[in-house]
Amino acid sequence: MRVSFPSHAVVLAFTLTVPLAGCVSNASHNAQDVARERQAARNPETMMKVGDSARARGDWTTSAAFYGRAVALRPGQPDYVGPYAEALMHQGRTNEAIEAIHGAEANATSAERVRLALLLAQLLNTAQRSQEAIGVLLPVIQQNPNSAPLRVALGISYEISGDAQGARQSYRDALRIDPANIAAANDLALSEALGGGQPQQARTELLALRTQAVERGASAASLSTIDGNLAIVYALEGKLSDARQSARSAALSSEQIQQNMRFYTLLHAAQGVDAASSATGD
Repeated sequence: MRVSFPSHAVVLAFTLTVPLAGCVSNASHNAQDVARERQAARNPETMMKVGDSARARGDWTTSAAFYGRAVALRPGQPDYVGPYAEALMHQGRTNEAIEAIHGAEANATSAERVRLALLLAQLLNTAQRSQEAIGVLLPVIQQNPNSAPLRVALGISYEISGDAQGARQSYRDALRIDPANIAAANDLALSEALGGGQPQQARTELLALRTQAVERGASAASLSTIDGNLAIVYALEGKLSDARQSARSAALSSEQIQQNMRFYTLLHAAQGVDAASSATGD
């Protein structure tokens, strides 16, 4: 009995079917991957998550890029514009950040307008445009008279513009609304010390405030701001070693500390000149 074997052509055709099937399968998976990537690239929520991840690492360039893609997909969306503007600000792209916020104002709810106004005021103050910041904040305060953060932002804007009286009144208004507001108490204490008040009193108030802030679990950023103000008050008292220590606690770099120490020394010297002028009646 004879056994017949397939011809060479049939065998070759059979053996090629396996790798060909594998190629088709891989091509299918690759196409699915590409489709998923394209879908993700069109999903603003995904873009925001990537931006958030980069922001958590301190990578403001990457976060701005992905936030920007989300904003491009959903123009004028306040929830997207806020983080995007903040990332732009950290890159020094202030004008772009301001433009992005203005583009979201029309679609913002009342609560979102408050958040956008706070960020916009911060950007304008950073750009030394404090009068514009005041102009942004006042109408929002009229609509939200019981917002302590808006009052603090207004106080900072007045301070930068040179209106110390207006600044202190704004901080007091914030504390009237929210007596536990750390930022308002912190800024008021420093403003009064720089305005001719007793540095010792400001130091006592700031040290007590820092203790309260720690007990209430305040953020590292809040504690750092208090330490920075304490450093200035210590300098006003002529306690430069204490000023240096507070500057370290404020998590400043060694270069920043050196620069600040020169400022603290000049500040103390100026305080002495002011005191001498007052004593002689000049």
